[in-house]
Parts: sequence; structure tokens; C-alpha cells
Amino acid sequence: MMKKSIYLVFFFHSLYTSAQQTSSGAGSDTIPLMTEVIIKGFESDRRLLETPVSAGIVSRSDIQRFSTVSLLPSMNRLPGVSMEERSPGSYRLSIRGSLLRSPFGVRNIKVYWNDIPFTDAGGNTYFNLVDQHSIGHVEVLKGPGGSMYGANTGGVVILHPDEPALLQGDIAGEHHFRGQASVGSYGLLGENVQWKYRNTNISSGFTQSHLQSDGYRQNTNMRRDVLQWNGSARLSEKDKLDWILMYADIFYQTPGGLNLTQMKENPRQARPGTPAAPGAVEQKAAIYNKTPFGGISNRYQISKNWSNITSVMLAYSDFKNPFITNFETRKETNLGFRTKMVYHTATGIHDLKFTAGMEWLYNYSAIDNYGNRQGKADTVQFKDKVWARQISPFIQGEWQVDEKFQLQAGLGSNLFLYHYQRLTDRDDSKKTKKLQNQLLPRVAVLYRITESISLYSSVSKGFSPPSIAEVRPSEGSFYSALQPEYGWNREAGIRGTAWANRLFFDFTVYRFKLRDAIVRRVNAVDAEYFVNSGGTDQKGIEAFAEYALVRNSPAFIKDVKLSMGITLNDFSFTDYRIDDKNYSGNDLTGVPGSVWSGGLDITTRWGWYLNTSFSHTSKLPLNDGNTFFADPYDILLGRLGWKKQLKKCAVELFTGVDNALNQLYSLGNDINAFGNRYYNPAAVRNFYGGLNIIF
Repeated sequence: MMKKSIYLVFFFHSLYTSAQQTSSGAGSDTIPLMTEVIIKGFESDRRLLETPVSAGIVSRSDIQRFSTVSLLPSMNRLPGVSMEERSPGSYRLSIRGSLLRSPFGVRNIKVYWNDIPFTDAGGNTYFNLVDQHSIGHVEVLKGPGGSMYGANTGGVVILHPDEPALLQGDIAGEHHFRGQASVGSYGLLGENVQWKYRNTNISSGFTQSHLQSDGYRQNTNMRRDVLQWNGSARLSEKDKLDWILMYADIFYQTPGGLNLTQMKENPRQARPGTPAAPGAVEQKAAIYNKTPFGGISNRYQISKNWSNITSVMLAYSDFKNPFITNFETRKETNLGFRTKMVYHTATGIHDLKFTAGMEWLYNYSAIDNYGNRQGKADTVQFKDKVWARQISPFIQGEWQVDEKFQLQAGLGSNLFLYHYQRLTDRDDSKKTKKLQNQLLPRVAVLYRITESISLYSSVSKGFSPPSIAEVRPSEGSFYSALQPEYGWNREAGIRGTAWANRLFFDFTVYRFKLRDAIVRRVNAVDAEYFVNSGGTDQKGIEAFAEYALVRNSPAFIKDVKLSMGITLNDFSFTDYRIDDKNYSGNDLTGVPGSVWSGGLDITTRWGWYLNTSFSHTSKLPLNDGNTFFADPYDILLGRLGWKKQLKKCAVELFTGVDNALNQLYSLGNDINAFGNRYYNPAAVRNFYGGLNIIF
């Protein structure tokens, strides 16, 4: 820790020295600053510097820096955010330790496409269906967002589409086409094409994407196909419509976890069989998911001060999961509705905005479990129906008191109700479980120290009921006694720019105390279930900085940007006992004590560019008893490319390397796994390359 602190001091000292030498000759900005991004979360519609919320932004340029496959490298550059990949296509997302209850997928985090709900009423988000090529930027709101976004304690993710703005004036429509093809190690093959069109009244983009890979380990083949059409239309001077229509078909095999001995002997193997259970290859363990998703959002300016935004979504998922111990099928129907009335008035330096609305989510799932005989559904075990409904009303006021001080206060609530019916039981009556709703306040303030530096602080309460996959996990039992988790978050931060806008910095400290935390456990036949622990005490520090060492220089080296991110976690269980075991005071399972990251991006006048990224993750506990820890690891990424603007098109050639240091590590551990099978080894050093054409 002391050595890293010394490095940090020298890093910022070098930034200061370089700034003193170059600030006088600053030219026009060519590297986008995070402070210029408009934050939509909590109805802010302001620059990051003017928003009292702990937020991280993944820009379009960040998404394009490395992988052509997923958002993982760009999301992981944000302090406090961890995206994992247990096998190709199997992603998990954690904000400030919220991964504790997510064996796969995304739970305890609300996800939206613009203003359209993407998370279902059952509390699950199929984040792996999202095609990164259709995303303009990602907005990550850290900490509980219950005052406006309902059930979550982890945070909120808002996906913004990559579509051009509407043209102004009497201008003819514009067409743009983009095509990309890429190949890589372990059978990686990807292609996508995109057509964009815009005029004064409509802007839309149509994307087709295909991705496939053989995978590094046994039983890790994957394939994903996505068709998507999103856009916006100006129906009148007062009326604007946004939409998304998507069809995703994804298949990926699940190799299963290994113990430490197995990983060191052969990290490429899938989970082997035992006398008690067959292995992943024999059972053809995999996920099949076909999902059409549609949503529309309408913004209507009722008058000068009043406006309404109403969004509707509809989705259906055909989900199959041959697993080691069973074969599960799910037919899921999801409906969502979100509406809010906004009153906005500005008088002199005073700016007032009031927002009131509600969100309604509905899920119906037909879940059947069979025996699994080498990838084929066998004897019926259970046939269930589950209904879930969430209603989240909210109200918020925002007052720009003067040029320096801003106050934001909101209050939300969440009603969660589910019914379940087991058709294969003698008593097949419908049972109802209503979880007590709670009031979820949030108060945030911001003070502008100078024009370019802001202090912000907030206090908020989060509430998250158990998801359907936790109430009724894949082993088939109903855990109706499982209670929601809830807690208070307090944080403060400072962010701003310095040295002629060359440096951007954001520093946050927080403490989140969670009660009745939902924790994953695994029984003797490797079936997962969930319990409420007493709680957690989560104290953290997050810091991020970007510095334009060279900006728009006339020399050969045109731009050089440095970045650094720091995450320090002091997370522990409080009052957590199961049977005769007391885990109170233990480190929070699956959360590293620290993550350090840095990056260097270089562009030249001749079109060559180099992007590099390095991260260090400290050891982390793999079980609640803290008897097993994953070793620390270091990851180095790099991408080298060349861009050329021709008469009618732009061409880009690129090549890259992942895990350049050839580390043996697990990018996604199975916490509390039976038999100490915690590890899902990630690929060793591997390469990719491709071609991108825009015209």
C-alpha cells in the first residue's frame, strides 16, 4: 500500500510539472472531457460538474479503445465498478460490491435504455443481450437510487444510443454506413453493420451484429446475434418520440468452476465429473436465450414550464439452461411502464425543477425443471408459475439556489408483490407474498468552489427485494422467507478541472451500511440458494483522473492522454451468523481490497494510435468464512491502429492484445462454491484484429 501511495504522489507531481510547461500553449480541445457530458440521471440534464451525484461515464471513444466484443474493459476503468466474464457471453456487473448476490447476470442494479426500463419486475437484467456497437455512452449512477428508480441498492445504469442528433434547418437527409469485421484467438469472429439516417424530423440507426467464439476452456463455445433498430422522431415542436426494437439470440456454454489444484494443473478444462455428479461437458451445460425487446418513450412539452415523459416496454424471453444437476426452461413475459411530470422554471439565478411520477413493472414466468440427461430434458421435477409486480412512485425537487449552491431532494417507495404456484404439487394453489414497502429518501447538495471545481454530498436509502431467481433458484425450492435488503448510504466528493482544462479529477468517499444483505450459498449437490445475513458495513474511496499531456499538437504526436483510477474497499459483514458459524467482522465475499488502474492513449498526425491499459486487483475472499482467497493479479491491454480519411469513406485497421502479461487468474469467481470450486480461469495472452469502414 505504501509503495502504491508513493507512485501516486509521483504521478500527480509529474502531471503538475507537465502542466506548468505546456498550459500556455494549449490549443483547441481534441480529447473530450468527462465534465462536458450531460448527466440525465435524477433528471439533472446538467454537466457532470453541476450534478450532485457520484457518476461514472463510459464514452463512445472509451468503448472503442479496446475490445470489439464487450463493454467489459471500458466499464472496468470506472472506480467502484466491476464487470466480470465467467465464460464468453456470461457477464456479471457489480457496483460497490453489489455482486454478492449475483451468480450470473445482473441483479440489484436498475438498467435503462434512455428512459425505458430494461430491468424486469423479477429483478433481473439480461445485460449480455446488449450490443455495444449500438451504444453512444453509458451513465453509471453509484449508490442507491431508490428515490427515483425503485428497487436497488447497487446503483443505476443508463444506456444511451449511438444515433446522430436531428438536423436543424432546411437540410437534406444524411445516410451513413459502417461495417466492422474482427478475428481473434480461440476462434473469435465478429462482424457488424450499421446504417444511420437523419433529417430534420427523424434520426435512426439499424444495427446487425454477429459474434462467435470457441472459448479458451472446454465447453465455452458461444454465439450471439442481434438485430436492433433505435431512433427518435420529432412529431411536432412539442412532441418527440424515441424507440428501440431489438431481437437477440444468444447461446453460450458454461464450463463450471474449478478448484485451485484443477486450475493450476489444467486451466482449460471444464468442471470434471465426480462419483456424485457428472461434469459440464457430459451434461452439455449451456445457456440458450432468445429475447425480443421493444420500447417507446414520448416526451411532450405541455407548456413553457410543464412536460411529460412516458415510456413503455414489452419483452419476451425463451430461456433454457441444461445444468449439471437439472434442465431448466423459462418462458418470461415482461411489461413496463414509466411516466413522470416535470415542472421547470427559472427566474434570474434561481432554477427550480419538480418531478413526480411512477414506474410499474410486471413479470410472468413459467419455470419448469427436468432431469438433465447429457443435454436432454428428462423426467419432470417441477412445473411452476411465478408472477411478480413492482410499483415505484417517486417525487423530487431540485433548486439552484444561486450560482454556487444546488439542493436536490427526492422521495421514492417500492411495492413488491409476487405469486407462485407449483403445478406438480398436490396443493397447487396460488400463494402470495407481499414484501413491506419502504420510503426511500435522498438528499444531495452541490457547492461550486470555483467555476471549475465542485463539492458534492448526498445521503440516500436503498431497498432491494429478492429477485425471482433468488426466491425460486434453479434447484427448485421456494424461499418465501427471504427478506429484502436495505440500507443507508452517505458520501461526499470533489470533482473538477485544472490547468487549462487539461486535468479532470473526481474523488469520492462513502459509507454504506446494509441490513439483511442477501448472500449466495451452495449446498452439497452444488445447487445455489440465498439467505439473509445480518448486514454489511461498506466503506470506500474512489478516485479518477484524466490528464491531456499533449493536446492537438501540430507535431507528429498529436494527442497524449493519461488516466488513473483507484478503488479502495473496506467491506465487512456485521452480525452474520449461520447455524454455529459466525462470520461477523469477515471481509465481504468476492470484493477485493483495492483496484488500481491506469491508461495511456497516443494519437498521431498520420493516423496511427496506441491505447494501453493496466490494472492491479488485490486478493479477494472467495467464501464467507474467509478461508480461501484469490491471488492478486495484473492485467495489461493494448490496441494499435491506423485511421485514414479518404474522399468518401474512413478506414481503420487495428490489432490488439488482452492479458499481455499472461496471468493465470479468474475473471469471475463462484463465491461460496461447494468443493472449493471457486475459479473460472480467464484466457491467457490472446490477440485480435480487424477492419472498420465508415462511409
